[in-house]
Order: sequence, then structure tokens, then C-alpha cells
Amino acid sequence: MEWVYWLLSGLNVLMWGGVALLYTAKVGQIGQLYKTEELPLQEPPLISVVIAARNEQKALESCIRSLAAQTYPRLEIIAVDDRSADGTRSIIEEMATKHPNVSGVYIQELPEHWMGKSHALFEGVKRAKGDWLLFADGDILFQPACLSKAETYCRKARLDHLTLIPDFHGSHLFSKWYGAFIFLSASSFGMLWRVKNPKAPQSLGVGAFNLVKRSAYEQIGTHAAFSYNTTDDATLGKRIKQAGCRQDAAYGTRMIAVWNWYESLGQLIGSVEKLVFSFRNALPTSLSCLLTMLYPWAGLFIGPPVPRALCAVSLLSVFWLYFVYARHAGGRRWYGIAHPLIGLCLIFGGLRGAYRASRRGGMTWRGTTYDLKNLKS
Repeated sequence: MEWVYWLLSGLNVLMWGGVALLYTAKVGQIGQLYKTEELPLQEPPLISVVIAARNEQKALESCIRSLAAQTYPRLEIIAVDDRSADGTRSIIEEMATKHPNVSGVYIQELPEHWMGKSHALFEGVKRAKGDWLLFADGDILFQPACLSKAETYCRKARLDHLTLIPDFHGSHLFSKWYGAFIFLSASSFGMLWRVKNPKAPQSLGVGAFNLVKRSAYEQIGTHAAFSYNTTDDATLGKRIKQAGCRQDAAYGTRMIAVWNWYESLGQLIGSVEKLVFSFRNALPTSLSCLLTMLYPWAGLFIGPPVPRALCAVSLLSVFWLYFVYARHAGGRRWYGIAHPLIGLCLIFGGLRGAYRASRRGGMTWRGTTYDLKNLKS
């Protein structure tokens, strides 16, 4: 039995220790948008911001106001109400009367073989006139210089696509823990510093901020090419990279923030169900979380002394990863303490999502059930 403790602790220390060393060495190569010095153009390109909003009254007004206050001179804002049952439409209509560059699109029905958000963005683009498209969510808050810096960043690096990892603001602590885990994982295990390398396979797309040249967006077939995909933002980034377009992912700390990403633990777990909706994915995901996110904590108290010490080193490596991430991307440096709680959420959400989808014959997200036959993650 002792060999099991040695194997699990050894694998964990190799994984977490190795990733911690690599990320610490490479994190400085990941861009930070707030450090970009603005270089305005005499005739800057028009940027069309397309916001997908379904029941987003919690922050939509603040989102649109923050966009209307941008220092970037050529901007249109298209807010798409995707079948909302709250005050989303009235907020869009009010903002459109107050800001001449704001307009609304109102969707009543969702066509077959479309995810709601992808369809909303696709319909918003039909109204857009800009050479650049910014796809954003309705709970994002933008600092005034954000788009000016983003346009300069793209021009300097000759990019076709820039995506930003946001800060997380608001009172809901679980959202902040989950956000830190998701984007720490994307940064370290996903080798975020390699996204800018045209020859590297790494890519990223973040729903909070995907700034895409229209020509690149059309080249990949628009959202219609991946209309029934639960990870539309990541798929957008992947397809742009595969098409040979120039891409980069940067930290948006001090420039953009998500306001109360998930308002309850139930919503957070529901988001996991959206991503892991089949036992084929849920079982290996749950096993991985159990062995790499939960075992090091249990391993501190069980097994021989040396494997227990290796588990301690693994946990120190986890804490160090969160510390380094916080320094560059925002958040609190102590969020590593919540790492096992996020692991439990992933296990519970994944297994419950797979069970519910198998019983219902579809994955339910934001009040809409999508059949499993053609759904992709």
C-alpha cells in the first residue's frame, strides 16, 4: 500500500513543482495591458463592441456606461438582449436614448443548433460597421483607457486577435476564487506566454474581452462555424490561431473587471455543468481533481513521512502559483487556500451535470436546454 502514497505524492510534487518553476520563469513574457502606452492615430479604426446579454440587469447599465466613457474616439456599442426575462431590454433602451453610439438588438427566439450567446453575438455583428469587433459580456466593467490601449497593443504587435484575462470585482468570494483558478490554470498549464508565438499551438479566447479583426472573424466562418459549442470564446481563439492569424493573450488587470461573475455557489456549479455535461468527460475530470487538487491535502496526514513531506511541497507550490499569478493578473495572494474547495465544486458540478444531462437528454444553461446529439464542448 505504501507504494500508492509514494506514487501519488511523487506525481503531485513533479506536476505542481514543475509548473510553479516554469510559470515563475515565464510569466514576465505575458503582456499586461495597463502598461501599454497609448499611441493615438489621426484616423483610428471603428471598433464595434457587441455585448451578449441574457438576464444581465445586475451590471449591464454599468457595463454600457463604462464603454460610453472610453477615451477611444471611434466606437459603437451594440447590446443584444437574448430573450431576457428581467429588465435587460429596458436598460438597453434607456442607454440608447442617452448615448448616441449605443444601439440594441432584441432576440425573441433561438434557432435550432445555436447556443444562445453565440447566436446573440452573431446577430449583433450583422448590425456592426467596424473593422474591429469586440465581443464582451454584459457584466464587464471597462476602465476609460482600455480600448485605446488595446488598439495600440494590437497595432504594435500586428495582431488579428487580442484577448484579455479580467480582474474579478464584487462581493461574491467564490467567484473570485473560481476565476483565479480558471485563469491561473490557463496561464500556467496552458502556457499563456506561447499564445503570441505563431508557430505554437497554444491559443486562448476569453468571453470578457475578445477583440478581433473583422477579416479574421470572417475567415474562420463567424460564430456560425461553431454555433453549437459550449465554449464559444475558447473555440473562437482556437480557430483564429489555427487559421494562421496573429493572436495574443494578456492580463487585463486594472483595465477590465467582471462584476460578480457568479452570484451564488449554485450558479458557479451550474457553469461547471455547462462545460462537463457527459460522463465521458465528467469521470476523468473528477478523477483528476481528486488526485491532484484534493489528495495533497489528505496526503499531509496519511502515509509514510516522506510522501507526506512531498505533499507539503506540492501545496507550497500551489500557494506560490497563486501568489505569482496575483502579482501579475490581480486578485489576492492567499486564494490558494481555496484550491481544494474549487476541486470539490468541479467534481460535484461535473458529475451532477453529466447525470442531469443523461436524464433530460440535454444540457440546460440559463433556462435553455440544448440536445446532446450535436453539442460540443
